[in-house]
Amino acid sequence: MIKNFVELETLLIRNKIKPRKLVLVNAHEEASLLSVVEIMKRGYIKPTLIGDEPQILEILEAHKIRDVLKIIHADTDKEAAFKAVECVRDGDADILMKGFIQTSDLLREVVNRDTGIRNQPVLSHVALVEIPYLERMFMITDGGMIPYPNYEQKIGIIENAVHVAHALGVEVPKVALIDAAEHTNPHIQASLDSENLSQKTWKDATVEGPISIDLAVSATIANTKKYTGKIQGDANILVVPDIISGNILGKVGTLFTEGKMAGIVQGAKVPIVLTSRGSTLDEKINSILLSCFIGNEES
Repeated sequence: MIKNFVELETLLIRNKIKPRKLVLVNAHEEASLLSVVEIMKRGYIKPTLIGDEPQILEILEAHKIRDVLKIIHADTDKEAAFKAVECVRDGDADILMKGFIQTSDLLREVVNRDTGIRNQPVLSHVALVEIPYLERMFMITDGGMIPYPNYEQKIGIIENAVHVAHALGVEVPKVALIDAAEHTNPHIQASLDSENLSQKTWKDATVEGPISIDLAVSATIANTKKYTGKIQGDANILVVPDIISGNILGKVGTLFTEGKMAGIVQGAKVPIVLTSRGSTLDEKINSILLSCFIGNEES
């Protein structure tokens, strides 16, 4: 597993990735637009900007951005989301990115039965978090899409995350089903689900749980507790029981450790960059970089 986002970009360069086609929905949002322009200048993407054209041009002019960019005007959020999804359907976009639009309005078009681009049963959020003092990265899922996933949805969440791990070069990722302890609690449904999930046969992945987070990420603690599982503090993917714990874990990884994060939604025909309103410019840039990598792997 790569150690940081510098290594991620180095890997993109080494693989001589061709520029990906990115469509930014409602591009008249400054931070998102600037992140797209930055990645375009690095040579990784060819963007299409959808939204209010005068507002988009105003932002570009304010930052003295003279590059010729493809802009598709849209009067409403619904029109912008529809046109963006249409770009994906027509093969004109390898990455879909949210700009100044409500997540629900964008996803409504993504999952539309007639015109949408969902290609897996489950859409789930995968966060890639860099923890500086550990010199390693973890994937956390799902802290952004499904509030309380059931057993079948957890299968989809795991499969989506494993797909990302494979794209990052982890041939057999270790998936930790995070719980309060490593023993199954018959009174907690998430604990029972984890036991059943760990007993399934998984292709190109090691799935284990329930397991506490200390055992999942610390070899020292796993040794101290004499834990005998397949994961010995070397988990690549941390699967949380609900959206609350996933959201908290991801933010602890950045706010308390000065870590960095990227986030994408998997389960559609292309990766979706769906960062929050509070995301930094760096997080948006990192998320696009990750999406370029996933898009490259899928093509």
